[in-house]
Formats: sequence, structure tokens, C-alpha cells
Amino acid sequence: MLILRQILSYICCAFLAILFSTAALSAPLWLEAKGEGSPTIIFISGNGNDASVWKDIEPHLRKVGVQTVVYDRAGLGRSPLWEGLYTIEGEAHDLKAVLTEHAIGGPIILVAHSYGGYIASLLAENMVQVKGLVFVDAGIPTDMSQQLVDYVLAEYTPRFEALERAAPELAKAIIPVVKAYPTTAKRMRTVSIPEHLPVIDILAETSWVQDERIVSQMRKAHADFVAASPNRSSLLAKGSGHNVMKDKPHYVIDTVTRMVELMKVR
Repeated sequence: MLILRQILSYICCAFLAILFSTAALSAPLWLEAKGEGSPTIIFISGNGNDASVWKDIEPHLRKVGVQTVVYDRAGLGRSPLWEGLYTIEGEAHDLKAVLTEHAIGGPIILVAHSYGGYIASLLAENMVQVKGLVFVDAGIPTDMSQQLVDYVLAEYTPRFEALERAAPELAKAIIPVVKAYPTTAKRMRTVSIPEHLPVIDILAETSWVQDERIVSQMRKAHADFVAASPNRSSLLAKGSGHNVMKDKPHYVIDTVTRMVELMKVR
């Protein structure tokens, strides 16, 4: 009887492991790779944006002899919506899956905007092919405070109904991400970006957050993050709002080019 209970317990645990492992989005993401050379630059967009936000960036970078990769996150652009519950682990899982499907290996530089920074952080934590990070006014694990979570929910939840009426398909991709902020924040508190990894953190002069108290907390989190390793540096994109790649694209082009040059001498 004891052995039977142990077997049943094992089966139950295995089933739960499978259940939670398939909490990944499992969406066949659209991806486009162009150019040749090394490293490979992978662009990760923020919440609500598809790959088109990088259209003024990635062609310039191929001129320095690298491969560029853009993709549409699930439910955006040409990628279908995920199945099941949204999780940020699912986002990272599906990106890694499509990179494997397209035989895109290392070395890799991740260029992430806004919410895409959280996805990039998960990849940087345990994906050995990642050799550099460029955050474009992006989220980092330590800036997702409870205050920020509360702000996002209070600011955007009242807008859900209007978004569902105006753009129902887009709403399906955006709203679950916002609703999952508390769970995502909890996951981010366990993420640690390796200190040996080169990181350049671009901050917009004007934040997307309207609460100055929270902006100050976020700025401090980014400053502390950069100060924690000599391999990290920051850059203020003067005159830019949150969408630096649109407002001041030269900041992104120059910074990623600098990261490519840094990798070539390491």
C-alpha cells in the first residue's frame, strides 16, 4: 500500500509539473531574421507593440555586419494569441522555442523596450547564448515594485472596457499582461541578471509613469542596478519620451553599435 501511495504521489507530482510547464503561451510566433554576421541582435518590443517599432533601427545595424531578428509577441502583429493563462515565463519560453526553430544561436545581444525588458531579463538569467543586453527605457527586475504594480493596475484597469470596444483583438493581448502584473512582479523578484554580462541601460528623459514618486523609485532601481557591476552603464536619452526608438532612434542605433564593438574586443 505504501508503494502504491508513493507511485500515485509521483504520478500526481509529474502531472502537476507537466501542467505548470505547459503554462507557457505555446504560440507559434512570427519571426524574421535578416543579414549575416555575428553577433545576432534580437529585438523585444513592449506591451501592445509589434516588431514594426524597430523598423527605423534594425536596417542601420545590419550595416555593421550583424544579423538582426525581429518577432511579434503573441497576440500582436502576425503572431497568434497564446493558449491558456498568460505568464511571463510563457513569453520567454515561446521566444526561446522560435529561436531554436529558426536555428538562431549565439552570441546574442538582446535589445528590449519597456515590458520587453522583463522578458529579456528572464532570458539573460539562464540562456548562455546571451552575451549582452541593451535596455531601451525598459523594465528591469528590481524596478517592478509593489508601488509600480499598484500604479499600473489603477491606471490601466479603468481603460479596459474602452479598449475592448475600440480594438478587441489588441485588448486580448494587452489586458492579460496588465492583469498578470502582480504575478509577474513576484517572478521578477527572483530574477538575477549575471553581473559579468555587459548591459547598457538607456533611460528616457520623460518616463511613461506620471507619478513622480514612483518615477524616483524606478530611477533609483536602475541606478542601483548599474552600480552593482562594472559591466553595466547607463545613458540618458535627452529629449525622448518612453518610445526612444521612435523619438530619438540614434540613441538606440549608437548604443547597440557600441555593444557590438564591445563584444568583439572581449
